[in-house]
Amino acid sequence: MISTNAPSKSTTDIGTNHSNKARVRRYYAAATEDYLKYYEADWHHHMHYGFERDLPKGGNPTENLVRYLADTGGITAGARVLDAGCGVGGSAIWLAQNRGCASVGITLMEPQARLARGFAERKSPPAQARFSAMDFTAPAFKPGSFDFVWAVESFDHAFDKAAFIAEMAKLLSPGGRIVIADGFRADREFTPRETRQYSRFLEGWAVPHLCTREEMRGYAAEASLKVALHEDISADVAPHAFAIYRFGLFFGPLRFLGHKLGLTSREKLGNAWATYHQYTTFRKGLWTYDVFVLEKAG
Repeated sequence: MISTNAPSKSTTDIGTNHSNKARVRRYYAAATEDYLKYYEADWHHHMHYGFERDLPKGGNPTENLVRYLADTGGITAGARVLDAGCGVGGSAIWLAQNRGCASVGITLMEPQARLARGFAERKSPPAQARFSAMDFTAPAFKPGSFDFVWAVESFDHAFDKAAFIAEMAKLLSPGGRIVIADGFRADREFTPRETRQYSRFLEGWAVPHLCTREEMRGYAAEASLKVALHEDISADVAPHAFAIYRFGLFFGPLRFLGHKLGLTSREKLGNAWATYHQYTTFRKGLWTYDVFVLEKAG
């Protein structure tokens, strides 16, 4: 049996924070096209799992997750929100349009920031959301600049997760909150086969490692934040995880052949295999999908 209390070499061969960011950039340079084309992010602008609970008829599951998190996090009109790891802008645009928030999105990728600006401008009326290419481990904002920090499936890309929480805590105003929705590693040992599957899942999506729930609680305590809410929403995410898995069933073999022929990048191949392994590992309980709301003292 292989312990998962610390990231194994196979899931952290990135080695350093610097090289981790380089790998994240390479992944999104290749994968954003897939999200736009196959995940329909060109019209709904979201790059994350969907949420099935109370989904309106004909509604979009990914947008439904944003709605749920905004309600759960207590985000109200006029709130200053930092979307840390905004992708192509879906959450920041939704919060600006539907909650009247002053949204700021940051991403490592300037091409993603440009796409997000374009998507915001094309809304009617244009969404009042701003986007910049910026490293969320070294944000260029003054302490207390935001009422909320929003991290939907971006926290997992942080190499030093404790440092991410500490840095985001500095940006919060008194009483401010960090809203996190992401995968969390099961606090148990994995078999060698489970470790291989889990590694392919994480490596394919440029994730250095997932933390456990207890580690998250420790990070919050170290940053003097209270866990205002924790919820396991795996059951609500599972149908969407299965839909993504079917993408991997179809595209994995095609991408493998394309890679052998020199027509597909390693990152695109890894993305396809990750869509497959995210579900197989999810079903085995190697990770869960959880929501944490961390609150700063008022």
